Amino acid sequence: MDRSRLFLLATLFLQGLIFVGVAQEQLTIDATKELAPSPRGRGPFPGGAGASESTRLRIRLELPTPKLELQSDGSVLVDFVITNMGAGPVKLPITLEGTPDPTDILTLWLTSDAIVDEYLKDQETGRLVKIESVGTSAELYGRSDDPRTFRVLAPNETVRVHASSRVRMNPGRHAITAHGELTQLSRGSTVVQATADSEQLTANISQPAGR
Repeated sequence: MDRSRLFLLATLFLQGLIFVGVAQEQLTIDATKELAPSPRGRGPFPGGAGASESTRLRIRLELPTPKLELQSDGSVLVDFVITNMGAGPVKLPITLEGTPDPTDILTLWLTSDAIVDEYLKDQETGRLVKIESVGTSAELYGRSDDPRTFRVLAPNETVRVHASSRVRMNPGRHAITAHGELTQLSRGSTVVQATADSEQLTANISQPAGR
């Protein structure tokens, strides 16, 4: 075998190694039109201060969006990228609202100093009271008896969820962090299967062009 063919095979082999080593994105879910569910009695709550991987499932959450633009309702569109960092497969729910009797729920949300504070008026005192609840950006549902409502991620495979922040945000340069929580519903109780926080990102949030 001549040297040029050996060089070509070696190059292809190295490219193959590089290809395997980089997370491969296989699915994008558009959740921008999904309506927010009724507020939960508890949580979701902001995650930790730094980036983390799930303690039960080896998933990593990223927010690869340094530039954001305010929509007409004051929200922004963001991408949540979830990667399977483990050695085995990870099953994630992938269907949007309307799934009857879901058994698994993946909730995604943001925390940021850009989020506009919301207030309600106390009927007795007439004073404005700050609402402390955390607004969610997307909910993905799965049913244990319907495999079509799940996506099995192979090691190093990713899924991207394109969603609205659903919360109003202020323009400018702000810190922003993504959070995820995977829960399972069983016999009337909710069990947290995994949580993950992205690295804190400094994003530029701009007004729409022409405003």
